[in-house]
Amino acid sequence: MSDIGRLVGENIRTLRKAKGLSQEQLALRADINASYMGQVERGDKNPTIDVLSRIAAALHTPLETIVNIQAEQPPEETSEAVRYADKIASQLSGLSVKEQEAVYKLVKQLVQFKDLE
Repeated sequence: MSDIGRLVGENIRTLRKAKGLSQEQLALRADINASYMGQVERGDKNPTIDVLSRIAAALHTPLETIVNIQAEQPPEETSEAVRYADKIASQLSGLSVKEQEAVYKLVKQLVQFKDLE
């Protein structure tokens, strides 16, 4: 299996665990076989774009997050960053676009304030 397949599988596993889901729960939500889900997470199988799209939808995560491979970051930093970004995205998913925009503006102000210190 290619490194990219393994890395995509790791992304899925990290996102799934951040959501507190088992492989079986995610597989059920994505309408795929639980055994196949395990093979995808281990990088043993290369899922189609359609399957990746269903997994992303089941995780309430953009497909880009699942296939985003950033080799320049150490895995532990990537894993932690994805975990927090996913938690934030999960919280935002229940908000309206207007509410999401307000949260974005608040976060942007916080980052700017931090940069002033």
